[in-house]
Amino acid sequence: MATLFEKAESARRATNLERQAIWFTVDLYLFISAGLLTMHYVHPQHPVGSPSVSPAHTSSGR
Repeated sequence: MATLFEKAESARRATNLERQAIWFTVDLYLFISAGLLTMHYVHPQHPVGSPSVSPAHTSSGR
């Protein structure tokens, strides 16, 4: 009978570990989403159609 008890305890631990892994993944997703949304609204980027300042797009005098 000890083996049945050990199997039940092992299955219970596996279920708990699985639940913890799922919640960790959900929490991580929410944390990353909140961080990206915060960065989006706190530090807005330039408009998409803004002129480039890279050397390839400046006049080279040719």
